[in-house]
Amino acid sequence: MKRNKTVYKMSIVALLIGIMALMGFTPIGTIQAGVLTISLLGIPLAITACIFGPYYGALLGLVWGLIAIVQSITGMDPLGLTLLAINPFGLIVTCIVPRVLTGFLAGLVYKLNTKWDKKGHINSVVTCALVTVFNTTFFMTSLTAFFLNTPELQGIAQALSNTYGVNAFNPFLFIVFAVGINFLVEIAVNAIVGSAAVFGLEKATKHLNIKEDMK
Repeated sequence: MKRNKTVYKMSIVALLIGIMALMGFTPIGTIQAGVLTISLLGIPLAITACIFGPYYGALLGLVWGLIAIVQSITGMDPLGLTLLAINPFGLIVTCIVPRVLTGFLAGLVYKLNTKWDKKGHINSVVTCALVTVFNTTFFMTSLTAFFLNTPELQGIAQALSNTYGVNAFNPFLFIVFAVGINFLVEIAVNAIVGSAAVFGLEKATKHLNIKEDMK
């Protein structure tokens, strides 16, 4: 029985990894709404972190980071390809570390909050929203730390300064105005879609008795 539980668990995690990869390399991983581009790659990570805990969340974060690196190498992400040529180490850190931290912290938050939210209704919404907050905060912090002084990001900072009338060359203001309204919309989308998926999958894993022990 224990072996069956492990097989079921790894099968679900592998499926979520496959879904993340499919999202990363096809257009279904983003929602284009006018000028807004909403990434959905955080949803499989959020589901995994909530259902199976922080270490599996970190694993999905690693997968997400590797997908971002492949996107940069292949030119799917033109900015990533340019930054890779400037500072490969900086790009690798920026792609991987924020996502791994995001997955781990999301799983930890969900695990800690189960002590007061036994049914997980609020917990799953909060955790899925925090995936976007964590990822954006860590990713943009790393990006500015390694690349703000490059011509590419200086050009973006100049454009933001001209558009909003602020000094976007300041790292904090650069992050705030670079993420813009996309950040808020992505939080809402991931919270709604991610929490709905968590509810369904949590019932399935409980039925199979393979959910991580959250005590």
